[in-house]
Amino acid sequence: MTQALRFVLIQLSAIVLSATIVGLVRWPAIIWAVLVAGMSFMASLRWHDGKWWRYIHLVFPFVVLLALFLPVDPLWYLAALVLSWMLFGGVLRNRVPLYLSNTQALERLAEQVPQGARLLDLGAGTGTVLAWFVYHRPDVQADGIEFSWLPWLFGRLRLARSSAGWLHGDAFAADLAAYDVVYAYLSPEPMSLLWEKAQKEMRPGSLLISNSFDIPNAPPARVCDIGDWKGSRLLVWKI
Repeated sequence: MTQALRFVLIQLSAIVLSATIVGLVRWPAIIWAVLVAGMSFMASLRWHDGKWWRYIHLVFPFVVLLALFLPVDPLWYLAALVLSWMLFGGVLRNRVPLYLSNTQALERLAEQVPQGARLLDLGAGTGTVLAWFVYHRPDVQADGIEFSWLPWLFGRLRLARSSAGWLHGDAFAADLAAYDVVYAYLSPEPMSLLWEKAQKEMRPGSLLISNSFDIPNAPPARVCDIGDWKGSRLLVWKI
């Protein structure tokens, strides 16, 4: 069961249970929000993996209550939905949020990329990795693919005058066979799928490098500490 589906089920259960209680004693709506927030928060301690889900459960009922009482034109909600999809469309498709690699990560990554290699950045965001390699490692042919429209458009403008290849599409539909190094800063959810794809498509001796996220039951050949405030690591697998 995906984390998003768990969120929906927990919220619905808390809403039904709290609505029954509130309906019986006729408490005001704010009490309903407090009950839903409390119930869903407690449930998330057991049923959600990431700590940040707990705070979404805690805040969500109050956001809904605020939206119901504010005199906001519904078109603004539609605009917010469209904007969110354009910015975070990868979350819905592959459960991959928008992560941006910092300078320390890029420096460590460059140490792993052989001279004259061809590099593919899966889920390339706003083109940060490609822009860095174009400037600091011009010997590397860097390509990237991004699904969400707004980050892709920003990257398109950013890389317009560079030699980097910039594609719009699903990262898991990209052909990995032509690349010496594939770099991914995704999320824990799709890592098993990425490993299967890499084993099928990448050439022997090529490198798969993940920022921060492990592949279950596949120990990396080496781990490089990035040294940032998050304690991030680069995990390197040799195909």
